[in-house]
Amino acid sequence: MESGEERIGLNGAAAVLGVPAGAVRRLVAEGRLTSERGLDGGYSLRLSEVEGLARELEVEGAEGEVFEGEIPRDDHASSRLPAVPFERYERLLQQGQDYKTRLEERNRQIEEVRAERDAARVEMDRLWSEIERLNLIEFQRELQEKTISTLEEEKAKLEADRERLMNEQMKLTEEKSALFEDHIRLEAELNVLKNRGFWSRLFGG
Repeated sequence: MESGEERIGLNGAAAVLGVPAGAVRRLVAEGRLTSERGLDGGYSLRLSEVEGLARELEVEGAEGEVFEGEIPRDDHASSRLPAVPFERYERLLQQGQDYKTRLEERNRQIEEVRAERDAARVEMDRLWSEIERLNLIEFQRELQEKTISTLEEEKAKLEADRERLMNEQMKLTEEKSALFEDHIRLEAELNVLKNRGFWSRLFGG
């Protein structure tokens, strides 16, 4: 493809030639027009070539018609070469220009859509980053709540163990006190028995 060469699609060529799109396909198949296929499979034709074929078709369509200003042949034969009706050609050129304008407008709209798409992708990336950050905060909050809950359970368990140990300590203290009283009582009884035995041996009683 030549640099800076203006090209049009299938519908644009049909507008310039004044024929249906199917007729343009036939002209391409017949070799009267050269076309390249884009990545989307669409036709891409040179505007200059399409305009040249439009002039040829005008000449072919004008054969057999009588126009003012007919140019006689040099051999003065009975057949005459008709003049080309440029009004139709100019109208077709205007249609081609209109199509070009619409194509430019469509390209501008496509660029706007692409810009919006890129902006949307940037926003999506930002939102995903925010979601990941929020998920991390939520995980940290859940971990903190779980840690607090675990600590509270451990605290309650320790308090229960402390209360149990205190009760056992009180019980042991009471048992110690009871044993100490029994010890004193037994010592007193032992002393009584010892004294009784002494006086019995002394007086023979």
